[in-house]
Amino acid sequence: MNIVFKNVWQLDTSIREDVKSFWRKLQVMSSESEIEARSRQLVFVAIDDGKIAGVTTAHEARVPRLNNNFFFNFRTLIHPAYRMPGLVDKLAVLTRDFLEGLYHSRQSECIGIVSIIENEQLKMLKRNAIYPSTEFMFVGLTKQGHHIRLYYFKGAKI
Repeated sequence: MNIVFKNVWQLDTSIREDVKSFWRKLQVMSSESEIEARSRQLVFVAIDDGKIAGVTTAHEARVPRLNNNFFFNFRTLIHPAYRMPGLVDKLAVLTRDFLEGLYHSRQSECIGIVSIIENEQLKMLKRNAIYPSTEFMFVGLTKQGHHIRLYYFKGAKI
């Protein structure tokens, strides 16, 4: 495999249409309006020989339980054929570092990243309080039992 990682943050490119097709094929969203909205939140796309292997998305969200601060709500999806050790970590670290750069350059008020881990296999395999690769820390569970992970950008103030 020769996976290439492309930062597509706020770019209106044809890759958005490819990603929307990727999501439709995997049937991960329930409506076209959800697919369209999420396509405007793309950060990185992993591409292998013209095929999408994975994507990350993020959008700014105020989190009332965390002092009403803004965080990037982060998501990632890896195609089942590409779920191998390291790919999700690589995409997450690239996205984390890019979003942290937005904070440090004052292009965003977000002081960190919040992510909900819904993948049951991932929740069983990755039980560390702090993920070693991304430094996302476990901070609790949703009502549905999904892991809530958080990362504060370096120098963030609450």
